[in-house]
Amino acid sequence: MITFSVLMDFTPEAENALAYAVALTRNLVSRQLRAEVYLIVPLPTATDPAAPYFPHTAGLRPAGAARRLHQHTYSVAQQVPCRSQLLTGPLDESLPALLDGSRSNVVVLGRPADDDGTAAPATALYLVQLLQQPLLIVPADFAAPAAAPSRVALDTDCQPVRLPANARHVSELLLCLLQDSRVLYLGAGRKAAARLLTELIPKAVGIHVYTANETAPAPEQLLQRFDEMGFLHELPHTVQTTYHSCVEEGIIETALANGAELLLFVARQRTLAGQRFEDSATAQLMQHCPIPALVVPEAAPVRWTRYA
Repeated sequence: MITFSVLMDFTPEAENALAYAVALTRNLVSRQLRAEVYLIVPLPTATDPAAPYFPHTAGLRPAGAARRLHQHTYSVAQQVPCRSQLLTGPLDESLPALLDGSRSNVVVLGRPADDDGTAAPATALYLVQLLQQPLLIVPADFAAPAAAPSRVALDTDCQPVRLPANARHVSELLLCLLQDSRVLYLGAGRKAAARLLTELIPKAVGIHVYTANETAPAPEQLLQRFDEMGFLHELPHTVQTTYHSCVEEGIIETALANGAELLLFVARQRTLAGQRFEDSATAQLMQHCPIPALVVPEAAPVRWTRYA
């Protein structure tokens, strides 16, 4: 069972993330795979340390939030399997406790537009330090597709990485979304030929971006890192190395140039010496990537340096 746990605060970006999760779930269910949407409304009190990260639900009356959640749950359940939960109590404790089960959980979060003028702390940065589950960040201006992502880009910094045990669920999810065993019916003419070529091109690409302070890694080293990560084990994929003066901009440009509709990367728990996590390339990707980003938190025993 693949569960898309959508954090719902009833904002436009949350509604868009929900639509994206529903589209992914519908795609999986149509292939006779078990998948569901789990709607979660975090309801912190005004004094909860997590309240700044959920400004649209902090202080809401539970009865009103429950009513709106029930309406959303009923609507989604008409399309795909769905359940819901109103989450109270200190979120630093209740949210990990709710999600730390044996289920294959992907936490889904809507990200406001870059120019929306809000000054609220980045919820995604808070969540990736709090939870062990993969985090799927959906930009507000990315329209939910009718089909699953047709191409995914996996970024690596070409350094060894510790992955959590549940990272295998990411590999399973990618395999389910990108590997289609259905019969492809083609017509005649150039359009049919173009479609056939599109289907033959590998649907995954591994990318590495280096700057002036680095040298391009040897192909063998890059392939070894992707093999260690394991996300693309059973998927045909290509590999591309690119130079760029800015790492995060280079990653985004390379992913888009390869037609990626989903970017996958690992959130490092240790960034550059003396650098705060929210200033790192990883954090910038999480906050500004124009396509959905699937972020896998690096595993313990590496510790976060938490920020205020």
